[in-house]
Amino acid sequence: MKFGIVGAIYHPQIDYGQANHGRGPWALEPSQCVNYAEAHDNLTLWDKLAASCPEAPEGERIKMQKLANAIVLTSQGIPFLHGGQDFARTKYGEDNSYQSPDRINRMDWPRKVRYREIFDYTQGLISLRRAHPAFRLQSASEIQAKLTFLPMPVPNMVGYFLGPHAGGDPWGLIVVILNANPKPVPVRLCPGRWGTVVDDSRAALEPFGEVLEQIVVVAGRSCRILVDLNSISDV
Repeated sequence: MKFGIVGAIYHPQIDYGQANHGRGPWALEPSQCVNYAEAHDNLTLWDKLAASCPEAPEGERIKMQKLANAIVLTSQGIPFLHGGQDFARTKYGEDNSYQSPDRINRMDWPRKVRYREIFDYTQGLISLRRAHPAFRLQSASEIQAKLTFLPMPVPNMVGYFLGPHAGGDPWGLIVVILNANPKPVPVRLCPGRWGTVVDDSRAALEPFGEVLEQIVVVAGRSCRILVDLNSISDV
């Protein structure tokens, strides 16, 4: 996870005995890394989740889909979204559809209505990435200097700071927390006035819901992004 988050470059906080199968970084700059959770080959993400978590109810898989999209769209490097990934595209379990008929390969537009929750959330994340250069730093040296991984209280979580003013971002200090666990997990933040911009249901351009007492509860299967309200400037 950390290897993808930094855009496959070298980062001093990553254990390369585990990352990339122990082969170390393979990108010199983040522009050489494309991050994705679904492509035209193999199963769609929605079908992968159905195959790997057959016992999970649909609501849980919606959370997983949103979390995967959030990881892709907040990581350094080049984000790639397959057509329809923002509304749970399915090819009905077909993993090699190059010879399949239109009923398998077509865009099933009614799914955009059925899974509007995923669409709106992904749209919000795209807007956030476009508005904030901290999520698309241009060089390995800047990522190494401006992205700092944080210790997490339980396994299956990744957290990191972006800042100060990474990439000239007007938000001075940003924290991203990813929770792959099914249950919510409380995380203690460093001192500051923290406002949420992304939680399990919403991705916004303006902070909402100030965190009190330096404790943020990150919902299960979700991404939480916060900004230090005292660090926002007109940079």
